[in-house]
Amino acid sequence: MASHSASHPQDPVHRALGGGWSTFLAAAMRSPRDVGTLLPSGPELARRLAAVVPGAGQAGRPPVVVELGAGAGAVTAVIAREADRDAVVIAVEKDPELADRLRARELGVRVVTADAATLASILADHGVDRADVIVSVLPWTLFGPQRQREFLTIFAAALASDGVFTAAAYSLGYWTPAACGFRRELGRVFGEVLPTRTMWRHLPPAMTYVCRRPGTAGVDISADPSR
Repeated sequence: MASHSASHPQDPVHRALGGGWSTFLAAAMRSPRDVGTLLPSGPELARRLAAVVPGAGQAGRPPVVVELGAGAGAVTAVIAREADRDAVVIAVEKDPELADRLRARELGVRVVTADAATLASILADHGVDRADVIVSVLPWTLFGPQRQREFLTIFAAALASDGVFTAAAYSLGYWTPAACGFRRELGRVFGEVLPTRTMWRHLPPAMTYVCRRPGTAGVDISADPSR
């Protein structure tokens, strides 16, 4: 497994961002619809999102792991720690200042400053055509229905047939129209969609979706993550 021994401040927010709290907050104020929150992903959510990374990929080639909406690296650091040593880990962040901050942390990942919608081109630039794991920290409930559909279609097309897509979601908005629409779109794009239990101690409370079998429609997402 990849190993990173850099020390960080003990405060959880500073530790998650490698001391880059002010950079994260500035990005949230500058582009609130892109960042989606004033708080970074907490350690529990980061571990939940990265849980699909170990063992990803097929024998004989390095696994490809992509994080979309990497921010200043709260989730990226856990992905880098959990990924195989030879894995290709690509962190995509649209905000240039956040991307620069993430590069400065030297987590051993490839940081790309780009819109997540260009994922196919990003993979091609790195010499791969499919990802084994796609981790999304994008603010899905702030996207309209068309943008949700466009993004998920792009991401599913970039995922290996046996790959995994996982996305963070905030539980307090679970019954909003945007959140319900996102669940419907996941079921349209993936043949298996697993909502995980809510992490109530996370601020704000959050859960994740773990999705497999891209390109298969008709999933009924009936589990209640508020339990």
